[in-house]
Amino acid sequence: MWVRKAFYWVQLVAIAVVPVWIIVATSIAPTGLGAQDILVFLAWPALALAQVAVLGITRARKAVRQQHILSWVDVAALSTWYAVAIAYGGFVAAASRLGAGLTGGLLIVVTIAVIALAVWQLVTAARAHVRTVMASLDYTAVPAGEYRASANTGPTSPGSGDGDVYRITPPQR
Repeated sequence: MWVRKAFYWVQLVAIAVVPVWIIVATSIAPTGLGAQDILVFLAWPALALAQVAVLGITRARKAVRQQHILSWVDVAALSTWYAVAIAYGGFVAAASRLGAGLTGGLLIVVTIAVIALAVWQLVTAARAHVRTVMASLDYTAVPAGEYRASANTGPTSPGSGDGDVYRITPPQR
């Protein structure tokens, strides 16, 4: 349980730490990656925005907001995501073009998967909540026999309509 609670708070820290790791890795690379440096420059803000989006989607779930605990699925997805991002930074720092290219592609795929998973969990939680609310609704608004209706078929005033008038009187308490 403490791991799930820790990952709830790690999400906030990771928004700053993971992109900064990629920036630092780029700056300590001995020779750079050439044309891939442009992709690295685009990767860290995109990663930060994706992390903010996942944070917002995850915290939109009522259970997460109330208990400050992520699900095990969230923990597994975020662990994978952070590990791939850290590996990407490691390959960038080592100036390994092949390693940076492969982990960069994997980072894109994992990022899309984590966002899709967060949306799926939000939709599932919302659907369960709506089902609970709909099941708890009482479709019998007025108990049978509680109110008496009487028809007034006498003369009506001009312009008030041509139909019968029904008056519902609640029981006297």
